[in-house]
Amino acid sequence: MVSESVPLQPEPITAPATATKPRPVVAWGMTVMLVGVMLIAYLDKAILGLVAQPAMADLGLTAAQFGAISSAAGLLGPLSVFLYALVADRLPIKTTLFTVVLIWCLLQLPVFFAASGGLLLATRFLLGLAEGPATPTAYATAYSWWPNERRGLPTALLTTGASFGKLLFAPPLALIIAAFSWEAGFLAVAILGLVWAVGWLFVGREGPYGQAVTTKAAAEPEAPAAPGPRAPIRAILLTGTFAGFVLANSAAAMIAIVVLTWLPSYFQVGLGFSAVTAGSLFGVPSIAAMVFLYSCGAWSDRLLKRGTTARRARGLMGGAVLALGGVFLSALPLASGVAFPIALLMLGYGLAMTVNAMTNPSLVQIVPVGQQRSVLSIGLAVTGILAAGGPLLTGRVLDGARATGALAEGYTTIFALMGGIAIVGGLLFALVVNPERDAAKVEAARLARELRS
Repeated sequence: MVSESVPLQPEPITAPATATKPRPVVAWGMTVMLVGVMLIAYLDKAILGLVAQPAMADLGLTAAQFGAISSAAGLLGPLSVFLYALVADRLPIKTTLFTVVLIWCLLQLPVFFAASGGLLLATRFLLGLAEGPATPTAYATAYSWWPNERRGLPTALLTTGASFGKLLFAPPLALIIAAFSWEAGFLAVAILGLVWAVGWLFVGREGPYGQAVTTKAAAEPEAPAAPGPRAPIRAILLTGTFAGFVLANSAAAMIAIVVLTWLPSYFQVGLGFSAVTAGSLFGVPSIAAMVFLYSCGAWSDRLLKRGTTARRARGLMGGAVLALGGVFLSALPLASGVAFPIALLMLGYGLAMTVNAMTNPSLVQIVPVGQQRSVLSIGLAVTGILAAGGPLLTGRVLDGARATGALAEGYTTIFALMGGIAIVGGLLFALVVNPERDAAKVEAARLARELRS
């Protein structure tokens, strides 16, 4: 059997030559702060799933209508990410993240004061528009604190921001909703976001593996960095690694959105739990996600340090975990009782989300430093477009199941459908992702353009 191990290579085009190794405590501290923005972004969307049953009853909404409201956040999000991609690498990181989180907080408040179906829909549209820049900025900022072979674990940590949100904040949010009103949950999320934004305003900055490597940037962290090498964007977007990023992330994102929207309802309607218990159990599948993300992210980093290719350490591993997660989700209609369905959801969701520890590092490995935020933005915009229809599609499935008196089975059907999508996405990711090959293609395209100019 031929080994794919190769000698360790110098840092690829994603790292500036003048980068200096940061203190680990600072790098981890900044990474944890960035986990916070992922957590807030998750709660801004998850609150809709936590209030699904009382909100639908209070506002007289069908499952399809509520699913459309949930999908609304993903409709304008891709547009904002595309627009952000045009200027992403020229905007200061600190003010970008502070501004978007502040807008998120303000958008939660109208629902608390005057809730209606129309207002929910409008604020979800605007929330998606405001959330677009956050994810690519957070990941690119985290990567600016870590070299290529150490990005798997920080990626896993950022990805589990949603898991921390479920485990730490979903139970108290469920209690607030039960004790006061479902509208009070939106106020609680707004306050939490405001606390993070103030903290980020004091400590947030870019690391030494990012763009801020010039003397001016070192002295003034928010000053625009000098432009570095740039490759033709077309050459990046036509690589197999970019295509694999979009396919795998779309499958994982659709699963995440569907879980955010319908999992608490499934716990209540399908498994018979109370609203408070369902809210408390909301984070249970994320326990598996955290375990798999940290272990696979660390394992991937370890393989890269030993000389294994990113094709194996990220491409094949990422495809395997996503497809295996899909297998577990697809088996949900066959499960009975309470413990077995929860176990399948934990394993399926946990494994499917683990692919995020491989997709983002694979993509930035082939991209020059000065284009990381813009390319991540384009990839996540396409992902958002493909994933946004998940709640709307599944809402229609649930309405059909309700009409036939089989609503509980309808929930297992939608999760099985997501499992099939994950299997396809995982197999395609493993097939087309090859960061070493595609980094060489992008670099060749960059050099060819320089020679022509």
